[in-house]
Amino acid sequence: MINSINHKKHKNVNKSEDKNISKSKYKEIDKPSKNKHIYKNNENAIKVVKNDKSEEKENIKINSDNKENIIININKKHHQKSEKDEHKENIKNNDNKVNINDNKENNVNKVDEEEKIKYFDTSKITNVQIPKDYLNIIYYNLLKEEEKGIEPKADYTYMKRQKEINDKMRSILIDWIIDVHFKFGFTDETLFMTISIIDRYLSITQISRSNFQLLGITALMISCKHEEIDLPKIDDFIYITDNAYVKDEVIKMENDVLSKLNFSFLYPSPIKFFEYLSFHFNFTKKQHMMGKYLMESFLLDVKNAKYKPSIISCACAYIVMKFFKMQNYHESYDKKFYNLEESKGKFTESNIKECAKDICLYVDNINKTNYQACVKKYSKPEQENVAVIIMNN
Repeated sequence: MINSINHKKHKNVNKSEDKNISKSKYKEIDKPSKNKHIYKNNENAIKVVKNDKSEEKENIKINSDNKENIIININKKHHQKSEKDEHKENIKNNDNKVNINDNKENNVNKVDEEEKIKYFDTSKITNVQIPKDYLNIIYYNLLKEEEKGIEPKADYTYMKRQKEINDKMRSILIDWIIDVHFKFGFTDETLFMTISIIDRYLSITQISRSNFQLLGITALMISCKHEEIDLPKIDDFIYITDNAYVKDEVIKMENDVLSKLNFSFLYPSPIKFFEYLSFHFNFTKKQHMMGKYLMESFLLDVKNAKYKPSIISCACAYIVMKFFKMQNYHESYDKKFYNLEESKGKFTESNIKECAKDICLYVDNINKTNYQACVKKYSKPEQENVAVIIMNN
């Protein structure tokens, strides 16, 4: 009961408060006299606003005048820039004209060089697969690359500086590489690049006997990365050494070879020159195979690094033409096949014949050695049995 009475009282109090609030609100609304004063004040404010607007208009006029001045200045600057741009364009056009003239002169010089040096007669070529229009240019570029060479170069006297290996050990390694190369079915370029890497590396670095075969498989692996489409894995190279090395050792040796030789491996090999000579002299398959046999057998001899690739190819062509009693054999030591015009006199006919003697001496005595991988390779019908033909004569 007491709670209900208190609740009623509370309600009554609230009602009274609400009435007072509502009255006060109405009182606030009913104040027209004060609003009149506000309106008077608003009229003064409107006058001030009007004055402000007139000032703004004047400012706008001033700003518009400034804008016109700015536009005039911008136009002047733009005009100056356009003049500068025109000047620059004229300079560029003049430079382009000079470059065009230089390119024309260079092209004329190139054409003159190509016209002066005609290595092959391409007029009778009917085979569409042979790029007859570019044969002379390709051969010229091969000679040019040979003149430049690759650093560091191979020095055929490097065995004198090696403490743990000798010429016989090198021949054993190269013979084994030729056998592996043939069984894997790699390209000819891969073999010649491999031997080049080995000779160049040994020319600047001493190697232990235990790591000599490791160098061989590493050089073969690097060559495969350059020349082959289907590249064997590192484990395959380790397997052919009868697991004599570990994968980390091969990778470490590869890094060392790459850094020592400055990542430079591509060069015009003797086989590349010989292909063009074989085409030029119309060699048969048997004659072509004999030239390849001579070149690959000569890889076993460290003197191989003594001669330039074009000299070796010309010497092999000379031996083949003499062996088959071709009357135009003297053309094989024509200077145009191993000398650029600007370096005539650097190599002579005697260089070809000297190289040919070294090749013949080595091939004649190869049967007295244990290095028979090349002999077995070229004693098969696929290679026209050229090794057997040479041994029987």
